[in-house]
Amino acid sequence: MLVELDLFSGRPNPRWRLDPGAAEEFRALTAALPPAGPWAQPPSPGLGYRGFTVTDADRVIHVFAGRVTEGTTSRTDRDRSLEHWLLTRLPSSLRDLRSLVAEALEDGRDD
Repeated sequence: MLVELDLFSGRPNPRWRLDPGAAEEFRALTAALPPAGPWAQPPSPGLGYRGFTVTDADRVIHVFAGRVTEGTTSRTDRDRSLEHWLLTRLPSSLRDLRSLVAEALEDGRDD
Protein backbone atom coordinates (compact mmCIF):
# COMPACT_ATOMS: atom_id res chain seq x y z
CA MET A 1 0.00 0.00 0.00
CA LEU A 2 1.50 3.30 -1.15
CA VAL A 3 0.74 6.63 0.58
CA GLU A 4 1.36 10.01 -1.04
CA LEU A 5 1.20 13.24 0.94
CA ASP A 6 -0.30 15.77 -1.48
CA LEU A 7 1.55 18.90 -0.44
CA PHE A 8 3.82 20.33 -3.09
CA SER A 9 3.29 22.08 -6.40
CA GLY A 10 6.02 21.83 -8.98
CA ARG A 11 7.99 19.09 -7.25
CA PRO A 12 7.29 15.47 -6.35
CA ASN A 13 5.13 14.79 -3.33
CA PRO A 14 6.53 12.55 -0.58
CA ARG A 15 5.57 8.86 -0.83
CA TRP A 16 6.03 5.86 1.40
CA ARG A 17 4.74 2.34 1.84
CA LEU A 18 2.69 1.08 4.76
CA ASP A 19 3.79 -2.23 6.23
CA PRO A 20 1.23 -5.07 5.91
CA GLY A 21 -0.11 -4.60 9.46
CA ALA A 22 -0.62 -0.86 8.98
CA ALA A 23 -2.20 -1.48 5.56
CA GLU A 24 -4.73 -3.85 7.14
CA GLU A 25 -5.44 -1.32 9.88
CA PHE A 26 -6.01 1.39 7.24
CA ARG A 27 -8.53 -0.84 5.45
CA ALA A 28 -10.38 -1.52 8.71
CA LEU A 29 -10.43 2.15 9.73
CA THR A 30 -11.72 3.15 6.30
CA ALA A 31 -14.43 0.47 6.24
CA ALA A 32 -15.66 1.58 9.68
CA LEU A 33 -16.38 5.15 8.54
CA PRO A 34 -20.01 6.03 7.79
CA PRO A 35 -21.07 6.72 4.21
CA ALA A 36 -21.34 10.38 3.31
CA GLY A 37 -24.62 11.64 1.94
CA PRO A 38 -24.93 12.43 -1.76
CA TRP A 39 -24.54 16.13 -0.93
CA ALA A 40 -21.15 15.59 0.69
CA GLN A 41 -18.74 16.45 -2.09
CA PRO A 42 -15.08 16.73 -1.14
CA PRO A 43 -13.89 20.35 -1.06
CA SER A 44 -11.77 21.71 -3.88
CA PRO A 45 -8.20 21.86 -2.63
CA GLY A 46 -6.01 24.87 -3.25
CA LEU A 47 -2.28 25.20 -2.76
CA GLY A 48 -0.48 23.62 0.16
CA TYR A 49 -1.80 20.60 2.02
CA ARG A 50 -4.33 18.68 -0.10
CA GLY A 51 -4.60 15.43 1.81
CA PHE A 52 -3.30 11.92 1.32
CA THR A 53 -3.70 9.64 -1.68
CA VAL A 54 -3.52 5.95 -0.82
CA THR A 55 -3.05 3.36 -3.56
CA ASP A 56 -4.02 -0.18 -2.60
CA ALA A 57 -3.62 -2.49 -5.59
CA ASP A 58 -6.23 -1.17 -8.05
CA ARG A 59 -7.93 1.12 -5.49
CA VAL A 60 -7.11 4.83 -5.20
CA ILE A 61 -8.41 6.48 -2.03
CA HIS A 62 -8.20 10.20 -1.31
CA VAL A 63 -8.29 11.30 2.33
CA PHE A 64 -8.87 15.03 2.82
CA ALA A 65 -10.91 17.47 4.90
CA GLY A 66 -13.00 14.87 6.67
CA ARG A 67 -13.82 12.93 3.51
CA VAL A 68 -12.51 9.60 2.35
CA THR A 69 -13.24 9.23 -1.35
CA GLU A 70 -12.79 6.26 -3.63
CA GLY A 71 -14.20 6.85 -7.10
CA THR A 72 -17.81 7.96 -6.62
CA THR A 73 -18.01 6.59 -3.06
CA SER A 74 -17.41 8.95 -0.17
CA ARG A 75 -17.22 8.37 3.58
CA THR A 76 -17.36 10.94 6.37
CA ASP A 77 -14.51 11.37 8.83
CA ARG A 78 -15.62 14.48 10.74
CA ASP A 79 -12.73 14.53 13.21
CA ARG A 80 -10.21 13.75 10.45
CA SER A 81 -8.98 10.74 12.40
CA LEU A 82 -7.77 8.93 9.27
CA GLU A 83 -5.69 11.95 8.22
CA HIS A 84 -4.18 12.06 11.71
CA TRP A 85 -3.56 8.30 11.58
CA LEU A 86 -1.77 8.60 8.22
CA LEU A 87 0.29 11.49 9.56
CA THR A 88 1.53 9.26 12.40
CA ARG A 89 2.77 6.82 9.75
CA LEU A 90 4.97 9.49 8.12
CA PRO A 91 8.52 8.09 7.90
CA SER A 92 11.17 9.67 10.11
CA SER A 93 12.98 10.90 6.99
CA LEU A 94 9.99 13.22 6.40
CA ARG A 95 9.56 14.36 10.01
CA ASP A 96 10.14 18.02 9.06
CA LEU A 97 6.77 17.94 7.24
CA ARG A 98 4.85 16.55 10.22
CA SER A 99 4.33 19.89 12.00
CA LEU A 100 3.26 21.61 8.78
CA VAL A 101 0.55 19.03 8.09
CA ALA A 102 -0.46 18.78 11.77
CA GLU A 103 -0.98 22.55 11.84
CA ALA A 104 -3.17 22.39 8.72
CA LEU A 105 -5.25 19.61 10.31
CA GLU A 106 -5.64 21.43 13.63
CA ASP A 107 -6.57 24.68 11.92
CA GLY A 108 -9.13 22.80 9.85
CA ARG A 109 -7.55 24.09 6.68
CA ASP A 110 -8.89 22.46 3.60
CA ASP A 111 -6.74 24.26 1.10
